[in-house]
Amino acid sequence: MIELLLKELGLDDLEVATYLQMLQNEVNRVSTLAYQLKVPRTTLQSVLLRLEEHEMVTKVFNKNTAHYSPIHPEDLLQIIEMRRRKANSQLDELTSNLKKAMPELESLMQSHKDVPNIKFYQGKDGVRKVLFDTLTSKTELKGFINVEAMNEQVLDINSEYVAEREKSQIKKRAFILDTPKARANRESGKYSPKSYIAWKWINKELYPFSIETNIYDGKISYITYVENNLLGVIIKNDYIYEMHKSIWNLLWDTLPEGGYSKFYPKNYKGD
Repeated sequence: MIELLLKELGLDDLEVATYLQMLQNEVNRVSTLAYQLKVPRTTLQSVLLRLEEHEMVTKVFNKNTAHYSPIHPEDLLQIIEMRRRKANSQLDELTSNLKKAMPELESLMQSHKDVPNIKFYQGKDGVRKVLFDTLTSKTELKGFINVEAMNEQVLDINSEYVAEREKSQIKKRAFILDTPKARANRESGKYSPKSYIAWKWINKELYPFSIETNIYDGKISYITYVENNLLGVIIKNDYIYEMHKSIWNLLWDTLPEGGYSKFYPKNYKGD
């Protein structure tokens, strides 16, 4: 068990054996360790050098003879924490650099920009990815949603998603399938009041649907809220986006007045 844990830190078999042997010795000289481990002295020197690089041993000289000391086992936890922080810092830097490079990367696609970029997802994890993709949007979310179907299938995921959206500057307006539960949800005033600006109702008997659609930032996303058939699709294409956005705007301008969040005036026009 101990050997496996130390290997998780990136040590090989001989490095693990050397570290464990050192813990048992009061004084660790190369010659002594080489004899105890039954390995050539030159081999052990290479091992000790690697352990130094892993920061698992320290070296001091006494009368021109190198003595090695293993770090205390409790300090292994500090090594893990330091590596975690370093990895997080590197990932943060990579994320920042990728964002800066994104315009240049996307410019490479100009030759085939008319071809839609389509991504498919399945299951609850797929639903989560599609929903959370909207949090990257720089534009207002324009949607269609069956609230009742959504709550039946992915209430936990949606609650997490809405909490994140409420922290953002992203605003949303949507057409909602008219059901008693959907009405209660909106009229409570507690559901996403800061980001969900306005909504209009769709007659359930005349125009039923069991999906959520979001139109945003050059993309269209679809999620099927159907038991055992949760699917998600994200389409990125300027022409498809503009058509959906225009149809959505036409419906919004045509249908009767709906409801508004208390945080926004009723003359809010969106973008």
